[in-house]
Parts: sequence; C-alpha cells; structure tokens
Amino acid sequence: MLTLGLFDDYDEWLNTYLESENPLSDITLALSGCGSDKNKIISVLHNYCLEQPFDETAVCDRLRQFFKEAYYLNKMSKDEIISKMNRLALNVGVPENLDMKLWGSMYYLGDYYSLAKDGILTWEGFDSAFFAYLNDGTPLDSATIWKGNKKPLFIERIKHIFKK
Repeated sequence: MLTLGLFDDYDEWLNTYLESENPLSDITLALSGCGSDKNKIISVLHNYCLEQPFDETAVCDRLRQFFKEAYYLNKMSKDEIISKMNRLALNVGVPENLDMKLWGSMYYLGDYYSLAKDGILTWEGFDSAFFAYLNDGTPLDSATIWKGNKKPLFIERIKHIFKK
C-alpha cells in the first residue's frame, strides 16, 4: 500500500508496534529509524519481505478487504480501486505469471474495466465480476464476465471491418 502512496495509517500502525513490543523486533527497530522518509520505509519493508516467509494469500485478502472498505465508505471510487489494484499486482510480478486466485484478479480487473469503458464489455458483466471479487474474493472467470454480453465482441467488429 505504501508503494501506492497510501501512508495514512502507517504512523499509527508503527506506533502500535513501538508501544506493544518488548523487546522491539528487528523490523520495528529498522522502521523506527526511517523517520518520515517514505522511500526508505518502502525499501526496508521490501527487503524484509524478501528475507521472511509470509502468507501471500492472507496479504492479498487483507488488501482486497481494504479496498472493499474504502469503496463502501466512499473513500475511493471504482476507478481508483481498479487502478491501485492493478499497480499492486504489477509490483508482484508480470501479468502472465500472476496466480488468478491471488494477484491475477487484481491485475485483470483493469483490463476488463477498460473493455467496459470502451463499450466492448457490458457494465453488468464487469460489475458482476468486480463486486464478486471485491466482496467475496471470487477470482475472475472470463466465461462468466462475457456471459450475457449483449454487445458484439471486439473480434466480430474487426471481422466486419475486413469484410469491406
């Protein structure tokens, strides 16, 4: 979240650990030495994650829940959430290697959002997939997204152009 510029809760989070840990863990100590240098904080956390095993599924789900809360509390629009989820997924890896159950859904929602904005995919199809993922963590399923799509598929539009 910090790589997206979402620092609002960081100081409170760090202060909780500074007050509750006795003795301070290595990561809490390292972060306390960063002050307000955002790039240094991100670097310390990045290096820590590379060295320590963590539950990627739990992290992804917590991020999804963060976006869900932000959406329903009107703190972020659908457009902002799609953009931030897409950027998060790109921080994890290249699109073709992303696990659909984890980061792939966050990444590919951006593609489907663009298709809906361009009128290739219906908003009903997109919203169904978006809210299923946002609310319940249901991974994207392209067959379900396109099911009931009333508009001609992009490939059909291209075929029509070449027939002329």
